Amino acid sequence: MTNGVIYMTWGANAINQAENSMATLWKKAGADMPVMVVGDEEAQAHFSEDPRVQFVLIDVNPFDGQKARGFQFLAGRIKPLLAAISPFDRTLYVDADTAFKQSPKIGFDLLDRWDMVVAETETRSLVEGIAGLKECKATAGWLGTHHILYHNSGMIFWKRNERTLKLFDLWHEEWLVHACWDEQVALLRALLKSDVMFLTVPYTWNCIREKESHILHHWFGAGDARVNMRSVSHSRSSEAETRKMTRVEIAPGRLVKCYAGDEEKVRAFYQEQLKGRTIS
Repeated sequence: MTNGVIYMTWGANAINQAENSMATLWKKAGADMPVMVVGDEEAQAHFSEDPRVQFVLIDVNPFDGQKARGFQFLAGRIKPLLAAISPFDRTLYVDADTAFKQSPKIGFDLLDRWDMVVAETETRSLVEGIAGLKECKATAGWLGTHHILYHNSGMIFWKRNERTLKLFDLWHEEWLVHACWDEQVALLRALLKSDVMFLTVPYTWNCIREKESHILHHWFGAGDARVNMRSVSHSRSSEAETRKMTRVEIAPGRLVKCYAGDEEKVRAFYQEQLKGRTIS
């Protein structure tokens, strides 16, 4: 029975963040914890020199140049492919912009009884988060309520079996219905339509606040690991390239990363995304 961890990386930012995350993983779980990376040619050239990492080249372009910066990476094109790609009996997928606070063994052990383990998002309802409002409303209509949590797909434990393989295929189908930048609401529909026995764990398992983080400290970098650096490199000055990153609060308890000086632009962008979302 093999356990292993998968990352996805497109571009230098994601490569650097994944390497930092791997260092914390091996520190907490041991240097023999298997790791696989899926990504593009740039990532392949980088990780091919590391004997500790298996690499799979994905011939899918996850970038949508029509999306706003930070939302142009469509993870829904990639994450549903991972179950078929993973060579492990039990897999943990984690986003690149993470740091392990403890060994993921606790999650792998839960797979003795469950097909999948995934953390809740830190929201009070389906429509409170920053996922596409049209998709959220349509999903709430299908469910008959918006008073339901969805899941944070930046950390997913699963074991390989027929149910989970079908779930990931269903996730892909559900994502294609709206094909927006967020893939998590599609995952919710797929889980509810599937036969998978899934366990929802608290948001603290995959948390932006380090002191509260149980397994992963995850900084949910908006435009950080998701942006296609090649598409914006020509428009940045050398001064912009060296600007420091900072955090901005876009909603109570919701922080994202941005470049210093861009705080108001980022806050305005998210306010537009959240416009019209009321809880009743």
